[in-house]
Amino acid sequence: MGSRMVYKLLRAWRTPLICVAGTLALLLVIQQVSRKSLAGITSQEKQWKGETAVPKVHVAVDSPVDYPVDYPVDAPTDLEAILRENGKHHWAQGSRRGHQCAPFPRYEDFVFKNPDFQWVVEGNLSYFLFGAYYDCRPAAPEVMVLAMVTTVKGPHPEAYCQLWYADGGQPDLVPVSDTKVGWYDAWGNVAGVAYPTMLSCVVPEPDIRVPQLVSLVFGSPCAPARNALVVVNAEVSQRPRPPPNTQQRLRTGVCVKFLDFPDRDMSARMVEWLELLRLLGVERVVAYDIGQLTANTSHTLAHYSQVDGLLQLRQHRLLAELPDHRALRACLTEVLMYNDCLYRNMYEFDYLGVFDVDEVIMPLGELQSYQQLLQELQRFDVNCTARTSFCFRNVYFPEELAADPALPQHFYMLSHVTRVAEHLDARSAIKCLHSPLYVTLTHNHFPLHWRESCGPMDVPLHFGQMQHYRHVDDLTTLTRPTPVRDDNILRFREKLLRNSLDIHRRLGWT
Repeated sequence: MGSRMVYKLLRAWRTPLICVAGTLALLLVIQQVSRKSLAGITSQEKQWKGETAVPKVHVAVDSPVDYPVDYPVDAPTDLEAILRENGKHHWAQGSRRGHQCAPFPRYEDFVFKNPDFQWVVEGNLSYFLFGAYYDCRPAAPEVMVLAMVTTVKGPHPEAYCQLWYADGGQPDLVPVSDTKVGWYDAWGNVAGVAYPTMLSCVVPEPDIRVPQLVSLVFGSPCAPARNALVVVNAEVSQRPRPPPNTQQRLRTGVCVKFLDFPDRDMSARMVEWLELLRLLGVERVVAYDIGQLTANTSHTLAHYSQVDGLLQLRQHRLLAELPDHRALRACLTEVLMYNDCLYRNMYEFDYLGVFDVDEVIMPLGELQSYQQLLQELQRFDVNCTARTSFCFRNVYFPEELAADPALPQHFYMLSHVTRVAEHLDARSAIKCLHSPLYVTLTHNHFPLHWRESCGPMDVPLHFGQMQHYRHVDDLTTLTRPTPVRDDNILRFREKLLRNSLDIHRRLGWT
């Protein structure tokens, strides 16, 4: 009796049971496929980060110099996505000026030296294309293309920008109107080394739309493009004007070069430096992470970039090095990064400083912030209504001069209050606060090019100085003239200690 009932129940529930079993089997299949897909994604992610030994390399033809590739090479995700999506439209060849030329660029035609650089060869020159920026500061807005090019003196070949838009496959074809090199050949001119270079292209109809992509081609504006850069449009809406009888607040940011401390824990130094900049009124610090930091330093900077927000840490892959001239290449890379930082932040800040992590521009006298310092300099600068940069003289606070034992020893800048007696001259190792309204190309020490403004000012020493916490270049200055005590930083001691120790606690330091 019992077995008959079971049989009848099974017959009655046969169809639902088959559906359930089929569903379970389908779920198992999907799970296995998902695991394989996830494993593939993880493998690609590791390859991107350089954790696997086999890179994916596009091979260039007729290369004048063999640049080794140190990184797995894939296009940045946003660029590839734009190209793939636009390619689906099968946009016809031809420009909006009626010329049947300039096919839409194909991702498959690009050569990536690493995810940050596209490689284009023209004649005996290599162009390593890095970034593109929409610049509406001039009367006729431009797209600025930042690259590393294997010549410092030129000549540069005839070049054109193909300006591509999000709403169609027909570009504007415009000549490169200006080429500026961010280096002087007297500082170093070595064959095969790539120098930071800015190329300008005027946008024909800036009031209508902003280019989405730009391609650089040579010889003919109709040439098929084998590169494309996403145009960064950093323009922000105008800030509301201050009420009558109030003074506009001057916003200040700081640009830093790539951080290269693979064997040295910089955590305590970075906390002290960043908290001092905050007290001076800096609203953002932009630095470049090349993967050369200790775990503790990375953890500390992650707090400032992901939790606090004071630091913007941009990932960067260095252009592959040849065996020689590493020091020169490092300096050239710094210039590239400073200009990338300038163009990404030119609308958001009234002034941008260019510092290293062992440097700080220190206001002196009664001035206690960059806001006060800049306002005082603007009042002092009666002969110029548009100043490119305010530049401050370098003075060393070297570690060879003993720290004050009465001051907290685990705070490097606070405890090192003895400096060499004399400042360097106005042409040596200065650092500046730049006005992004006017600077068009900067070096790490001073602006190289600017528009419609007075040149940089050598700031008198009673306003401020650039305090440099490192070894001196001239050892005789450690004794002659006699070093002096300069404890201007102690004006910030109480707040700097309190704020820094609070960060220490948040990071779990004892």
